[in-house]
Amino acid sequence: MKKNLAILLSIIVLLALGTCDKATKSADEYWKSGSALYDVENFKGAIKEYKSLCKFYPKDDYAIKAAFSIAEITKNNLKDYSNAIKLYQQIEVKYPLSEKSPNALFMIGYIYANELNDHGKAKKAYKYFIDKYPDHVLVSSAQWEIDNMGKTLEELQNTELN
Repeated sequence: MKKNLAILLSIIVLLALGTCDKATKSADEYWKSGSALYDVENFKGAIKEYKSLCKFYPKDDYAIKAAFSIAEITKNNLKDYSNAIKLYQQIEVKYPLSEKSPNALFMIGYIYANELNDHGKAKKAYKYFIDKYPDHVLVSSAQWEIDNMGKTLEELQNTELN
């Protein structure tokens, strides 16, 4: 009896472990589930769904959106800026041709400048972004950030008045 129970438990464990590496939903379902969790402010749950989407459907159109959403949640909602930078860097590496890749590079500079106050790294990140995407709509914003980094609100207001 004990032997049969041990075999049965072993089979259940193996089946459970086997399903961990298989998608249980479509890419669309992972996306919708992640979005629904985000809407009710279950940010960690949303990230989990988006990570599953990226893992099981890395070439799906939703994958880049999910990867960017993970980075955005990490930055905006979890306030984990160092990890957000890593996530944005991964987007550039994994999805270099995506329309989200330039935005990810811009956000790296933004976090360094506005959240971490590391102006040296911010300038380097913004310059890399400008060099790589010289015609992107955010280039003027990146250049403005470089030109005005470290200035007080009063200094910025005086600059605008002149």
